[in-house]
Amino acid sequence: MMVHMYPILTRLGPFFVYSYTAVFAIGLLLSWGITHRQSNQQMLPRWQDAALSTLTAGWLGARLSFVLLHWNYFAKRPSELMQLWQGGLTAYGGLVGGLLGLGVWCWWRKRPFLPYATLFSPALLLLITTGWAACWFEGCAYGATTTLGPFAANLPDTFGVFAVRYQTQLLGIGLNLLLFLPLAYLHTCKLATSYRFPLTLIATSLIHFGLTFLRGDVAPLLFSWRLDSWLALLFAIGGGMLLQYKKRDQVLK
Repeated sequence: MMVHMYPILTRLGPFFVYSYTAVFAIGLLLSWGITHRQSNQQMLPRWQDAALSTLTAGWLGARLSFVLLHWNYFAKRPSELMQLWQGGLTAYGGLVGGLLGLGVWCWWRKRPFLPYATLFSPALLLLITTGWAACWFEGCAYGATTTLGPFAANLPDTFGVFAVRYQTQLLGIGLNLLLFLPLAYLHTCKLATSYRFPLTLIATSLIHFGLTFLRGDVAPLLFSWRLDSWLALLFAIGGGMLLQYKKRDQVLK
């Protein structure tokens, strides 16, 4: 089976509609809608301001980290620094930036961090899923070459070169979508609601960690592992520590 890239979906007059931008925009709208629906039950004041701070800081972190990782390219092409519609974001740059943005907002407004992080957990999961979907259209985060099998197909890399590769993007979409089921259960179980953010962080990080070993795109290496492999493992450990903290807090109460 051969899968084609769709970096440009259509053209509206003189403007091109890039698939990466369109898919991510849909993800943002759906994430906002899900958060708005859940906010009616959790009743967190000024959650919209917290969400905007998180999204803005996340976007800046995702773009800045991508530019720094590819500085040799952008140093010769400074005009492309602001061409955001063509993609150019990193997942963990966005996650770090978003968490910092939410943390600063909570500190500034003297609000507790975890309730807002819990509220935004389904949105985070949805944005991660649409990020993988955007990469499927664009051809980024492509899989390493392999032999034909149930998780392989004739796929292109970022440059349009086809080979039998792991379907990393589709695996990322499917595995993260499966997490919505346990998240929905935690939403109905009030005692377990506070565990939603740590569990989301652990699960999404472990999924990303596993998929990094199937990816074929170039990434910085640290002790023979991709840098995003180490970051995924670090965030999974951080989520585990946060989960243990919540369990101890529940026991003390």
